[in-house]
Amino acid sequence: MASNKHKFIDRTPLILAAGKRSNDTEDSVANCLKNYSIADTSEALKYVANMDEKKNKPQFETEKYKNTMRKGIFTEIKPILQPKVKTRYQSLINELKETTYESHWNKVLGKGRDPIPGLPKGLNPLEVTFGIQSNKDESVKELINPSKGVYQILTESQIGHDLYKKSHNNYNAGERICRNYLTPAFDSTKRFGEHSRYDPRGIWVRCACTWHQNEPVVFVNKIQADFLNRTRSRLGECLTPNNIKKQLPENFVFGKPYKRELYRIEELLKDSNCPPCEFKRDLKRWLTSFNTLKTFIRRKVNIEFTLEDLCQRLLYYDKEKCGTLPLEVFYDVCACYHFLFDKENLEPFLQLLSIICNDRIEYKRFLDIVNYKKEPIQLMKLQDIPEQNQYYLTSSQAAVCDYVIINNVNSPTAGIPSIRNDLSRPTVPLGGCRADLENLGEDCSAGILLNPSIYLNYGLSFRDFFIPRNQNVIRSLFEKAGYKINDTIFEKLWLESIEHDKTGLVCVDTFHKMLEKHNGEKKKLIVDEATC
Repeated sequence: MASNKHKFIDRTPLILAAGKRSNDTEDSVANCLKNYSIADTSEALKYVANMDEKKNKPQFETEKYKNTMRKGIFTEIKPILQPKVKTRYQSLINELKETTYESHWNKVLGKGRDPIPGLPKGLNPLEVTFGIQSNKDESVKELINPSKGVYQILTESQIGHDLYKKSHNNYNAGERICRNYLTPAFDSTKRFGEHSRYDPRGIWVRCACTWHQNEPVVFVNKIQADFLNRTRSRLGECLTPNNIKKQLPENFVFGKPYKRELYRIEELLKDSNCPPCEFKRDLKRWLTSFNTLKTFIRRKVNIEFTLEDLCQRLLYYDKEKCGTLPLEVFYDVCACYHFLFDKENLEPFLQLLSIICNDRIEYKRFLDIVNYKKEPIQLMKLQDIPEQNQYYLTSSQAAVCDYVIINNVNSPTAGIPSIRNDLSRPTVPLGGCRADLENLGEDCSAGILLNPSIYLNYGLSFRDFFIPRNQNVIRSLFEKAGYKINDTIFEKLWLESIEHDKTGLVCVDTFHKMLEKHNGEKKKLIVDEATC
């Protein structure tokens, strides 16, 4: 190799490179490849001269012409593409030689492993299966849509949770990991750092937040200090340039006072003959303050404070145990918990709900309406538009003579919901699934939709046969269907059906089963559809 001396800088002389460094400047790759020993040279000359050491006479033969470019199809690849045909004996010998390899039995090219040598004699692996057949006791529907609730699933998931901690290292979110330290001794109550001084009065926080000297420590010019006091606000104080706050009266507020206009966008969109409702506008303002208080209480509720604690405090001051307290006492108790009351808007609202009467408040009812876990209060609907102005004809309706007004009061807001809460809940039939009635809406199964019955063509589903109905409806349905039942038999069947359903009412399917059980009169063959 050519010398690499003085070509590189060795910045880490402690690290030695692999191999031996070359110092010969004339050495190169070509010279290294052409370096032959004397023995190799003599053997090469003997092979070229075709000399035999046993014979003294040298034999010279010309070398064959090895130019393969003009050889045509007679090349070295021909015996590979056209091998000689082997005899049966040669083929058998080659196959016997290959049986010693593992791939001949276990890894056959293009085939699977041959399991027959490891199986009992006469066993067909394509027909016989091993293991225990699984018990399919649950359907796919129960697995996808189980009848268990969320809390039941969470409860069952915690059964045996301690065993999964050890085997699978499975912990719940936020759960402390127990590593079972033995040596050295581990104290779970030990904390790092220095114990801080704590006083429930909060005096140390006050000392930390209060400066020992309010005046600035640095020495500045008095004219500059007075200028900064006039033009810049201090920490925790509002900006009052030139000490203008001292010249203004107490509780002075800057800006233009907000005055609510009598006619806003809502009033302008209505008829000019309809005056604005002052009570509705005041009620909206009261509800705004009430929702602000309710949100404040919801954020304040924690482990240290609950509404039950406030109720116990109010019960202590209610010496007569009458459920009411004076407003002054109620406000003083709430001030201990730092409740922000807008008395101007909350008192008229509580008087409207009859919670405040004669300067006394029913504190239990007040705690119920501000509790976010309970249902919100239901207010009355305000009819601020006169009845003669509620129904009118527009110019487009008058032009097309569209005088028919459809009453959509009892209709759903937007279409029919998937879960019909507006209809009575049907009973679950024997052997049926409650999920079909509660979570799948009015749609039947796929088989019924592909092959509908006569009831489905008339708009009836199987749920209509399980809806509880009263006595008059059941009797009229069966009479229109063609049954003739006297009063005595009907009363007997009705009582047995009530004992079967146990809901106080009876569904059509149950009454039909009872009717077939007692062999009532046969149904008419022809029924006038108009009478139904």
